[in-house]
Amino acid sequence: MYLKDVFDESKNKAKVLIDQNGGYNVTINDQIWLRSARTGIYVDDQWYSTDNQSLTLVDRLTVQGIDPNLGSWNETQLIYRLVRQQVPTTIVARIRQWNIISAFTFYFDTGDKMLTDKIALDMEQVRTVFPSFHIEKTGMNDERGYFTFGGAMVGEGDKHAGHWNSSAKVIKSGMQSGPVVLFNLNQRGEGDMIVISPFSHFMATSLSQRSPVSDSILEYGVIGSMSTIPANYTQSLTVFYSPRGINVGMREWGETMQRAFNRTNQNRLNDLTINYLGYYTDNGGYYYYNTEQGMNYEATMINVAHQIPLPFHYIQLDSWWYFKGIGGGVSQWTARPDVFPDGLVSLHRRLENIPLAAHNRYWAYDTVYKQKYAFALDAGNGKALPIGNDSFWLDLFLDARNWGLVLYEQDWLNVQTLEFLPTRTNIDLGEQWLKSMGRAAERVGMNIQYCMSLPRHILQALEIPRVTHARASDDYAVHLKDSHKSQWNIGISSMFADAIGLAPFKDVLWSTSEQPGSPYSSSAVEVLPEREILIATLSTGPVGPGDAINYTNVERIMKCCRKDGLILKPDRPLTTINTLVADWALYDGVIQGELYSTETTINDREFHIIFASAMKRDYVVYPSMIGSESGVIWSYDNTDVVSTFDDTHPLDVSASKCGDLAICVWYISPLWQFNDPIHTKYAFLGERNKWTAVSQQRISYITTNTEKTQTTITVQGAKSEVVSLLVHHSSLHTVNVNCSLSTDQGRGQLVITPTNIVCS
Repeated sequence: MYLKDVFDESKNKAKVLIDQNGGYNVTINDQIWLRSARTGIYVDDQWYSTDNQSLTLVDRLTVQGIDPNLGSWNETQLIYRLVRQQVPTTIVARIRQWNIISAFTFYFDTGDKMLTDKIALDMEQVRTVFPSFHIEKTGMNDERGYFTFGGAMVGEGDKHAGHWNSSAKVIKSGMQSGPVVLFNLNQRGEGDMIVISPFSHFMATSLSQRSPVSDSILEYGVIGSMSTIPANYTQSLTVFYSPRGINVGMREWGETMQRAFNRTNQNRLNDLTINYLGYYTDNGGYYYYNTEQGMNYEATMINVAHQIPLPFHYIQLDSWWYFKGIGGGVSQWTARPDVFPDGLVSLHRRLENIPLAAHNRYWAYDTVYKQKYAFALDAGNGKALPIGNDSFWLDLFLDARNWGLVLYEQDWLNVQTLEFLPTRTNIDLGEQWLKSMGRAAERVGMNIQYCMSLPRHILQALEIPRVTHARASDDYAVHLKDSHKSQWNIGISSMFADAIGLAPFKDVLWSTSEQPGSPYSSSAVEVLPEREILIATLSTGPVGPGDAINYTNVERIMKCCRKDGLILKPDRPLTTINTLVADWALYDGVIQGELYSTETTINDREFHIIFASAMKRDYVVYPSMIGSESGVIWSYDNTDVVSTFDDTHPLDVSASKCGDLAICVWYISPLWQFNDPIHTKYAFLGERNKWTAVSQQRISYITTNTEKTQTTITVQGAKSEVVSLLVHHSSLHTVNVNCSLSTDQGRGQLVITPTNIVCS
């Protein structure tokens, strides 16, 4: 659905009403959803605010214009007079209503004078306020819920949900806050929803929550600890509306954000480390600060590449290979001789030039690079950061290209931001840091993975197209050490990452349950390896096993991929279905289970997947709840039973069957009909031994002749690969066909007729 179509359906439902005193209300279906609070600014160590008339409204204007990306708009401008030391300054709060998108954008122009403070506010507060909204129930029948992203790993670390009322703690930390999603609980998350999100200067602005007596207010503005706001500074926040429920609404909001910033997803689509199977050595991998007995890292990595019989297309090197300094930060991003005695260029050659992905963390105060390049320094926290000149990053990446680097992993983003004084006090530094890194990556053709990212880093990636994916989970080692900590449950964070244009990454995984000699406790165990591989595959992000050489289950891992290592993916990541999100809020932040869905479209024909695990209660899933049409459904563990899936035959999801130590996976296919005398019905079910039964990486085309007597499915893969395909047929029942792909192009055709199914 295109943005204009989205707005045409929504334009009469969402409105912003502005009164003569500068108050504004956002209404949905003529019901107030957001009611304005104060407008204010902190400067010269004091607050100027509409609360006490120290910031006074002097005029109101209406203007129109056109944005090159988002089209035409109408705008109400609220003109405020700020008098400091008897010198007046004009402050302008602008409310923009777009004509082709269902969103309102709030701009705050802080005037033509620099704003400074001697006594800074806390970094969890904001020092400019516009817009601000009461967090409240607006009536007895107002039943709305919310969820929001917070903390590290795309906001997974402190995501939370609840009822939208004055007692809700919506924003726990301004610095770690992210977009807030508000929805109608009575509609179970299927209908009206809004996203409240920063719209500019993502590294310098925050959502914050203020709780005066008997009230609670959501405020947006510049981070409170920023020492100076330059002249002519503008901050902005958007409120996006959709009537199509949480999942679709999040995707529509993301499409709007990407369009606003001209973000392209070509780098994500072409990223080798996303598209192909790789090997990971990070926290959870067997070789994380651990080698084969009696070997150094160089020999261990060479053995991984040569002795594990999997089609790895790259190897990831984690934080164990470079020099560290004060506070564990990076002093020099080059190979330690005790790790790689012959250096990375030699390692790359001995690995037969397999591409490499490499980890980096925050910079140490004693980094050697500050001798040649400009760095911001924080002696108290023992950290440093290159000041936005691209030459440092360009030199770093060009050197890394010589040893095969294709993916730069920037980890510890939260620490570099939260525990480094200059990023909390310099309004431009955070943005300059990430953008200069991205520009250099663009020049050398290298992609970037974010790790331990706060929501602000994910939003900043809108302007950095070389950031292609981000870790959406805690470290896998946490789960290995305590199986009750479900590191794999990324159905919420994946929603955010994908909306912005990033592939969510589940992290490294084990394909077998026990791997003696790992760097974790002797009781470390993976209780359900299939779940890890399934989630990684259906996340659309990297699939990166990190097994010991002798504990790798090749058959289990290859359920992710073609013979050549190309990952078979759905079109979008598995995400939590709307009903489960609504119940998360309804039950005051207690998740009722992990119930996800995703889909693949081939020639306008949609195929869906439903996943369930760790369920706390039973659910019934109807086609409309996952955006599916009626069709047929089958379970991954019983291909012999193919059932009807429609409004009178929904799917029962049982908590007793799909519990903590189990996975349930169902596949839904459309049911088609031939134009033969008996109206033969059939459904293409897909690959029986792959987690993504129908994928664009495997199926090129599905075409039916004009007479509707034959359907041809074009299959692709590695040369001479044998592909096992299932077809449900009303005359032939369920048929398994082994398709041997051609030796020259790796192609084949599955032909279905009323009387036969054959592959050629």
